[in-house]
Amino acid sequence: MSHRVVLPGIVNDNERQWLYQHCEAFVFPSLAEGFGLPAIEAMSLGKPTFSLRRPACEIGGDVACYWDDFRPAAMADVYRNGLQQMLKTDYAERARARAALFTWEQTAASYLRVYQEVTGSSVASSRSHRARVA
Repeated sequence: MSHRVVLPGIVNDNERQWLYQHCEAFVFPSLAEGFGLPAIEAMSLGKPTFSLRRPACEIGGDVACYWDDFRPAAMADVYRNGLQQMLKTDYAERARARAALFTWEQTAASYLRVYQEVTGSSVASSRSHRARVA
């Protein structure tokens, strides 16, 4: 099975797109991802998506499958059972529909709100501050 797992390291946009298009499933056991954009990208191509059950990674809603822990046997069971169920249904269509709920504009606005909450500021106040400084 190790010959079927690809850990490519850093890839450019074209390579990433090719990997998404040609994968059996997108497996995302990340503890560090901030929002789950890779999962959305994979789902936009109808790919079965698996990730850790964490708020930032549960972006796939009820369309993706989730791990509750990292024990290899548990992860393998979720993968096998999830993939089997996904392939029996209209999964690709549902995945594409789920991914379509997220746009770059919405994502940018979400990040902006987080930054504003963290810094206690707003874009409007930042603009007016820059205007006063200039």
